[in-house]
Amino acid sequence: MSKSRADSRFELPASHAASTGVLDLLSGRVAASERPAPELVDSWAKEAANGSPDAQYQLALALTKAGSLSADHRAAVKWLKKAVMKDHAASQHLLGVLLARGQGVRPDPEKAVELFRAAAIMGNADAQFDLARSLSWGFGCEKNDREALTWYRLAGAQGHIRSSLAVGRSYARGIGCEVDLRQAVSWLRKAALGHNAEAAFELGEIYLRPDYPQASSSQAFQWFSEAASAGSSEAAYRLSLFYWSGRIGQASPVQAFKWAKRSAQAGYPPAALFLSKLLENGEGTARNPIAALTLVILTTKQSEDEADRSEAELRERELSATLSSSQIRAAGMMAKDAESIASFVASL
Repeated sequence: MSKSRADSRFELPASHAASTGVLDLLSGRVAASERPAPELVDSWAKEAANGSPDAQYQLALALTKAGSLSADHRAAVKWLKKAVMKDHAASQHLLGVLLARGQGVRPDPEKAVELFRAAAIMGNADAQFDLARSLSWGFGCEKNDREALTWYRLAGAQGHIRSSLAVGRSYARGIGCEVDLRQAVSWLRKAALGHNAEAAFELGEIYLRPDYPQASSSQAFQWFSEAASAGSSEAAYRLSLFYWSGRIGQASPVQAFKWAKRSAQAGYPPAALFLSKLLENGEGTARNPIAALTLVILTTKQSEDEADRSEAELRERELSATLSSSQIRAAGMMAKDAESIASFVASL
């Protein structure tokens, strides 16, 4: 169980009433902007003072997102406590988040989980998700993956995309349950159809698993494409390998280079090392061993993961053994001048 310390992994809920009133919110009309109009905040303040828990919640949420002033955050806590006394589920959840984050109030993981549970029982999907995460992490409670899965499922059944992703991952990995790839695919599809890149990537991984009866390289490629288009650097790397190997058709070094470059530019170290091999061999681009070594040197210096850094160091030794001393010096100078892997890759 975690100690009494803040945890920023708990996010503030999205605002749904930037240009609408409380009645609009309750009727399901959702606004796009995160910043409510001043006159709307004034309206909430008046309604909150008159005892409306919905207005107290909206006012508190607006105060938490207004900036970093501690006075605003303390005021948000004051209004939330009033709404919580009326069993307002969204306020229970938001107050729990503030207690978890230590925002406007002293961190109290146990109380945060108590509020998450109260709101979750009332059917609040965000609270169900945060309760499940607390149980998964042992935050403010004993770690319990099986119970966490129950709450993830309940939230996912309400259309909570990140919960559906969590359920899918649980079934794929056997966390809190037995491995069940059919269930994993079912839940991950729900999340992926909500344009979740992580879920699409997970689906691609499952379709490559030999223990999945419906394993299919073409299906994996489709989901990796979805994930890469949605911004997944890891999926972009997988696509580059598909194109390079010709796994589902004729090999395309140009496409392999394109997707490896996109992934490396987004900061994925394995893609940067693969891109260096394409540059070294002139696959999909003009041969450029100096740029290849530059990229490897940058990856060695900037990788935070020890395994990635070790792989880069090995690649640096192997590539350096094939180059002249002048080429190695040139690569070193280029790496020194480069601001980052992303900026260097962008110049290729």
